[in-house]
Amino acid sequence: MDDVTIKQWSAGPRCTVAEAAELLSTSPQTVRRMVRLGQLIAWRPNPQGRKLLLYRRQVESLAVSVQARAVSQARLLQTTFNFYN
Repeated sequence: MDDVTIKQWSAGPRCTVAEAAELLSTSPQTVRRMVRLGQLIAWRPNPQGRKLLLYRRQVESLAVSVQARAVSQARLLQTTFNFYN
């Protein structure tokens, strides 16, 4: 991640953990784990609160890359094991 990318993400909308989980088709716990592992950027808008906010554009970008990787792997499996011939 470079500064330009983070600036683009920060200029856009935010989302909650639940919204990020829906965008990524995963659970809120998985989103929290991704934050803990540094795969997603999140912060607490209220330092005493529990709520986390994330950059929606970063989440959407990750969802696109995960989908592209899944399609690539499916094509590899298809050609390797000749599923549809």
